[in-house]
Amino acid sequence: MCGIVGVLDHMESRKARRLLTRLLATMEARGPDGAGQFIEDNILMGMRRLAVIDVAGGGQPLFSRDGRVVAFQNGEIYNHVELRRELERRGAQFRTHSDTEVLAHGYEQWGIDGLLAKLDGMYALAILDRRNQELHLARDRFGEKPLYYSTQTDRFAYSSNTRALAMLPWVDIAVDSQSVDRYLALHYVPGRRTILKGIQRLLPGERLTVCLRSRKVSHERYYSHIVSPIVTVDSRLLLERIESAVTSRLVADVPVGVFLSGGVDSSIVAALAAQHHPAIDTFSMGFKEARYDESPHAEVVARAIGSSHHHFTFDEAAFHELLPAVVENLDEPLGDQALLPTYWLCREAKRHVKVVLSGEGADELFAGYDYYRTLLPHQSWSARLKGCAAGRGTRAVLQRLCDNPWPVTPSGFPLVMDSEGRRRLLGAGPREPDLWEEKLVALLESAENPLQRASLADILTWLPDDLLVKLDRMAMSHSLEGRAPFLSPALVDMAIRLPADRRMTAQRSKIALRDVAALLLPRDIVERRKHGFILPMGRWLQEWLRRVGGLRTYFELGRITHFDTGAAVSLVEREMASDRPNERLLFSLVVLAEWHHAFFRRVAADRRF
Repeated sequence: MCGIVGVLDHMESRKARRLLTRLLATMEARGPDGAGQFIEDNILMGMRRLAVIDVAGGGQPLFSRDGRVVAFQNGEIYNHVELRRELERRGAQFRTHSDTEVLAHGYEQWGIDGLLAKLDGMYALAILDRRNQELHLARDRFGEKPLYYSTQTDRFAYSSNTRALAMLPWVDIAVDSQSVDRYLALHYVPGRRTILKGIQRLLPGERLTVCLRSRKVSHERYYSHIVSPIVTVDSRLLLERIESAVTSRLVADVPVGVFLSGGVDSSIVAALAAQHHPAIDTFSMGFKEARYDESPHAEVVARAIGSSHHHFTFDEAAFHELLPAVVENLDEPLGDQALLPTYWLCREAKRHVKVVLSGEGADELFAGYDYYRTLLPHQSWSARLKGCAAGRGTRAVLQRLCDNPWPVTPSGFPLVMDSEGRRRLLGAGPREPDLWEEKLVALLESAENPLQRASLADILTWLPDDLLVKLDRMAMSHSLEGRAPFLSPALVDMAIRLPADRRMTAQRSKIALRDVAALLLPRDIVERRKHGFILPMGRWLQEWLRRVGGLRTYFELGRITHFDTGAAVSLVEREMASDRPNERLLFSLVVLAEWHHAFFRRVAADRRF
């Protein structure tokens, strides 16, 4: 695990080294255990390392046998041992036990497409082919690791964060209005666009190639979700697949733990991990208000599996203390309320372990969200949608990400603000065509049934652009590696193709996963309804906004074109006066303001050097 960065530009060597050192300094928390650099001609490549595999010898870059291939990576390749054996049979000679060295020899043996087809891991990788004068970037299939890039004429740069790219004077750091519109709808920025006009993100399951001679940039998907045929799977086989995913993600040369909420997803991961690592450390977060607190369920699971359990309590004082620090660690605004307890939990976990397993992905794969039920047959929501669309069916209605006749995404996930509300804040400027959104809708149309379509929509948006961002940024801010066993490619391909009635019915969610849990866990844990990381945040936000020293100054977001400060203040004042404020809306606006102030203050300082 680490952070990577690279620049293709013309500059003299001393200036290049100074620049690369500055860029790497922006990601020291991602890699406090060391740094590596490679500079040749007009290309600069570097990394900061969090040592997890081959702690002593796994520094980067790593090279193929003849030095033709230069490999950097942020992440972990879980099947690197099997790939190493295969490569050794083909004559490769390894100098380290690092998983990154597998990338160098694997590229030399199989090429970029052949290598990516074989990887099971979470990664953002950069491979330089010195013979063919090509730079290859790739991101893991589901978006666990970030990879941003920027291009301008004969310049190109990539990074694990936006801050490094924003330091480059040729990168356009104007705020993208269309991305702000999506943020106010979803509380996150989805797809290829970022909040900054000059910075894009590589999509999950995508690779990018830069020709060093011409600077031509090309994209290609190397992974697409397999949605058919629908296949029934025995619970024992599904358990074997999940156990294989968990055990592969336990491999590390440092201590490993598990985030344990008490829900069925993390409880399965913890139970299986404890079978292989007795007395493994587990970590849970609770709240003083009993109706929000899941921690007693986590303690039940911990006793049942024999883990060494650590419990923490999040309260209003922690909210006020941590909010600025949390936003400081975001590349873009992210209005997910669970950011703060996740930050706290990562901080405490790092005192005991260097790697932690988490349950991300299970709700999307096995259908755990209540709003999916609204898209099942015989549900009243479907009838309401038809009424909104003058009699058309649900599939026809939900054809846009944020601008459907009903204020939901194609998964049924409710929006933070509808189109009219966003227009009041941002105006009604022209929308640019977005090829990413068009491809998203086309892919959703390939789904075998409405439930698969809904969960696939979340797998392609909510999962990589909210949940995995939250885990990665909050963990890496404390130099902790987060791993998600449910995102094993083999497990994903199996789960997404389960029959709809093995995933969800009107009465029961995550049916196939609960049947697996019944083989491992106490019954009251198996049949618990999904709770989620819900905070009593309305009152806390109202108090936060009373302390900011003037709402008009606080919401003066001059970098956002056409943002109406007066409309934002009126909206916030209405919510502050309410007995039941819209917590999602308030938190999204607070994070947007905090990010705006912190990010541009920091960029101004970075660019002065």
